[in-house]
Amino acid sequence: MAATDAFSLGAEEVELPFSILDTDLYKLTMQNAVLKHFYDSQVIIRFTNRAPQMRFTRECFDWIQAAVNRLGELRLKPEERKRLHEACPYFPDSYLDFLTNIRLTPKEQVRLTFNAGEDGLGEIACEIEGPWRETILYEVPIMSIISESYFKFVDTDWSIDGQYELAKQKAHALLSPPAPVKSLIFSEFGTRRRRSFAVHDLVMRGLIAGHEEWKAAGGQGGSLTGTSNVYLALKYGVKPSGTIAHEWIMAIGATYGYTGANGRAMDMWEEIYPANSNGPPLIMLTDTYTASVFFKDFLSDPARALRWSALRQDSGDPFTFVTEAKEVWEEVAKLVGSSGDALAGKRIVFSDSLDVKRAIDLQRGCDEIGMGAAFGIGTFFTNDFKKKSSPSEQSKALNMVIKLNVIDGKDCVKLSDDKGKHTGKAEEVVRAKEELGLEL
Repeated sequence: MAATDAFSLGAEEVELPFSILDTDLYKLTMQNAVLKHFYDSQVIIRFTNRAPQMRFTRECFDWIQAAVNRLGELRLKPEERKRLHEACPYFPDSYLDFLTNIRLTPKEQVRLTFNAGEDGLGEIACEIEGPWRETILYEVPIMSIISESYFKFVDTDWSIDGQYELAKQKAHALLSPPAPVKSLIFSEFGTRRRRSFAVHDLVMRGLIAGHEEWKAAGGQGGSLTGTSNVYLALKYGVKPSGTIAHEWIMAIGATYGYTGANGRAMDMWEEIYPANSNGPPLIMLTDTYTASVFFKDFLSDPARALRWSALRQDSGDPFTFVTEAKEVWEEVAKLVGSSGDALAGKRIVFSDSLDVKRAIDLQRGCDEIGMGAAFGIGTFFTNDFKKKSSPSEQSKALNMVIKLNVIDGKDCVKLSDDKGKHTGKAEEVVRAKEELGLEL
């Protein structure tokens, strides 16, 4: 099945892929920025399975290969374009024209290989190469295809039964935390590592139902603010939500140098989505080259720092980050001579390995120091399962990433705040650390 009428799919099993909008919003916002700043750039993007003990079968690989090949058949349909324009008015007609006319060529741009052992199980390798303006669209669907295939052919010891009610329960727990914690503001971020599209769709319905029940009972303060998945946001009439991904900052660091890369990334983003316009909120991802480096860049231009409403925490110790962010925003206020509340209108967006308990604990910590908070929750929503044969045991999600590796012949790296999660060639990681004055 190459195409289906927009927004007509239910929670039934569908053949992937089915819509170019079954992706995360940040891929579209970044693609629009790439068209202006990196139109001719050529990139290499690679897949990494961080849990190599979770291996694949030939049948699983063949399904992945066929689904990836069908990405070349996707087209933005007129109704999809109309709804996307209404939901995201910051996308200019020039970008919507580009998205309408794009024709991906996965048979040329995506190289998938399968290396099996004697037991028939093996590792999958994936390398994506081509113009960044096109290849930027592959990450999310390929990851979701790989995940869905694994749980379709390899780990089948699970059931979709109960996922709707479980999602409702999670929404209620987040919106009605124990006093004195404030009700949480959260969004669904689970496209890339979902168990299947059917699960994802059912989870969104459950989250929305839980939110509506909470509101009907008089709930105030918190909110399900939307989903990163553009297709499901348009289907259910909720807000497409997202931030900037590491990819954007990694490309800028590789192209222009690591020193000041965060600030340059913010400036170039604002050229596309100016503050105080109808654009997406200015939310900066802070851990591409470690939070300590980010805060230096952030403080280097206090006026710019004030324009960005939120900082996203995605690795390292979140409680330490909250304290540091508060101190930095207070310093920004001093530098610009502001006498008002330095934290007014500012918040931290948390997105690292969240579940209900962790999110409530983080909200409590933010409440105690007067910091606003929001939560982008992914795998915990769309891939939270117990084994069908042993309900006390967790059915683990895949731990995988797809990262930008090379841009215009230059190596790209990411220096996570989690030890052991740096990505990129070892020698380039060392060079980046030396340039940034980080401990080797």
